[in-house]
Amino acid sequence: MISKGNYFNGEWHIGHGDKFYSYSPIDSSVIWEGYGSTTADMDECLKAALVVKEQWENTPIEKRYEYVRKFATLVKARIDDIAKLISEEVGKPFWEAKTEANALAGKVEPTIDAYEYRNKELLRPMANGAVSRTTFKPLGIIATISPYNFPAHMANGHIIAALVCGNCVIWKPSEKCPMVAEKVMEIWNEVGLPNGVINMVQGNGAVGEYFCKNEHINGIFFTGSYPIGDKIRRMCDTTKMCALEMGGDSPLIIWDVKDIEAAVIGTIQSSFITAGQRCSSARRIIIKNDLDGNKYVKRLIEYVQGIQVGKPFDEPQPYIGPMRDKKLANAVFEYQDELLGLGARSLIKCERSALGECFVTPGLIDVTPIKGKYKNKEVVGPFIRIYMADSFDEAIEEANNTEYGLAAGIFTDDENLYKEVYKRVKAGLINWNQQLTGASGMAPFGGIKNSGNYRPSGYFAVDYCVYAVAAIENSTLKAPTNLPTGIIVK
Repeated sequence: MISKGNYFNGEWHIGHGDKFYSYSPIDSSVIWEGYGSTTADMDECLKAALVVKEQWENTPIEKRYEYVRKFATLVKARIDDIAKLISEEVGKPFWEAKTEANALAGKVEPTIDAYEYRNKELLRPMANGAVSRTTFKPLGIIATISPYNFPAHMANGHIIAALVCGNCVIWKPSEKCPMVAEKVMEIWNEVGLPNGVINMVQGNGAVGEYFCKNEHINGIFFTGSYPIGDKIRRMCDTTKMCALEMGGDSPLIIWDVKDIEAAVIGTIQSSFITAGQRCSSARRIIIKNDLDGNKYVKRLIEYVQGIQVGKPFDEPQPYIGPMRDKKLANAVFEYQDELLGLGARSLIKCERSALGECFVTPGLIDVTPIKGKYKNKEVVGPFIRIYMADSFDEAIEEANNTEYGLAAGIFTDDENLYKEVYKRVKAGLINWNQQLTGASGMAPFGGIKNSGNYRPSGYFAVDYCVYAVAAIENSTLKAPTNLPTGIIVK
């Protein structure tokens, strides 16, 4: 596919930066080629947003709803087309890619609901007939920087919220998935928004850096790794809204649960969907060290051995496809070797599949023997660490033994144990008898510590797309009955 280029001011523009390519994780073939963006390209894009900024801010909310609902309608007519590109570019099995494509349209109504609930005008009567009024205004122009694992959906959550709230948007997609981004922007082009309201620029990290440092950008919304997110945080000045979601190293505790089969299937869904490349994936499974715990491990091994790895369009459909690129796959093998070198026990070893260099077979490793000798860290992929705990306090301690705090959960029949996890585990999402991956569109999504900066997305995305304005209003200016203390007028 030859790129149409960047999209701004309602038109396509070929970039003037270096040529770059998108390679298929399926067979390493070139599936997209285009050009990055220069400073001049980004200047022109920003200029288009500045011209229309005030017009869009003053567009009636009902009209803004009309635009995003039209986007949802157009997406629904193209689910298979969008899903096909997602599968081709990031390797998701076609069945899973369709769930992401559907999520684009599904984001619209929850966002409208959130806006009307969380950003509604607040009125409070005061003395002397005055009224305290609180309203919410859009930031202005925001830039969203999105990841590869959900090349359409992650950016979409920011874009829909920003537009509903009255902001102009500039989207910088991951350079690992420019093709999917271009397809989504083609749909936005059909929506008919005023020129400059929504824009997209392709390129590497220099593009994101430009917007982080530019004084005319009022907000940076980022989803991705902690190292990049931390760099973005440092680049943004204090006048910018900076909303960061930076991945996770999520724990899942298995404790006193009778239905081992259900616990194992829930673990598979929590850890291996999307080849373990979701930010909320359960990368650490903490298990009660007793007879039932060992039965669970034995059954988990049998299930993991049954996970089908394949190409996205294979029939029957595989459970997981390739990882996005060879670098990500290599990081899994490197971490596995590191843990084995320290004395961890491999239960199922991750291997590179004969299907290609990006295909990784699922693996399990028992890190109990090396407690205190290794550091938990986020390494994305179909590879999970198992830890056998002798007490529930030890399980809680191990759950918190990470620099991340996105998701956590427990499978248990004992509600009191869940309450302990809820109270003591440090994470932004905590589930009970529910897989960790996936989230409700009617709830916030985000974490603490190295997982985020206390600005969750999802239902709360509208919060960081606006700023609050407080006013005390009185229709009549009246002099006080008594002069203020210290004023004497003859």
